Amino acid sequence: MKNKITLENVHTFSIPLSEHPLKWKLEDDDTELSAEFEDQIIALTADASKFLWNFESTQRYLGSISAIGKYFNEQDELSFGENESQKVKKWLYEKGIPFDQKVFWITQPDSGFILTWKMVIKFSDDIFFGSDEVIWDKTLNWCLIFDHNDIFYFGKNRNFNAEKHSEEIDGIKKLIDENNKNAST
Repeated sequence: MKNKITLENVHTFSIPLSEHPLKWKLEDDDTELSAEFEDQIIALTADASKFLWNFESTQRYLGSISAIGKYFNEQDELSFGENESQKVKKWLYEKGIPFDQKVFWITQPDSGFILTWKMVIKFSDDIFFGSDEVIWDKTLNWCLIFDHNDIFYFGKNRNFNAEKHSEEIDGIKKLIDENNKNAST
């Protein structure tokens, strides 16, 4: 019987970074990653990525630009243009997320990573290029959304609403039940 994937143990469902199809987004220019950086990047299995993809889809405040203002007490936004990577890195740094904070980045239903906030900043040019992206962590207290039109949206200090929370819990329970069914087959 397979182990059940949760937010607490998802990091254990990993593959070597060298085997991940999107490893190129997290590589230094023509050089191999240092051991220090590689230790801060966890390439997830397809099952773990799917779990996080499905989980993210059950959370109204993750992945929706309009939800940032609705579900978070603090909001921030950054528009930028070409050759402004230092501006982006500075803005991300100013969000106050600890460098060692592990965050989720799920690019497709079968492709995702857990990486430290430091790696998000370091590889921001490659992570946030040409496609919509969402970065969040297991506290669910903040969310970073990148719109492919070169705009970042950041929400922090999530509002708590009991009715919405109950709906979210029901969605999570369904997701866990579905995951358990798949794990037992």
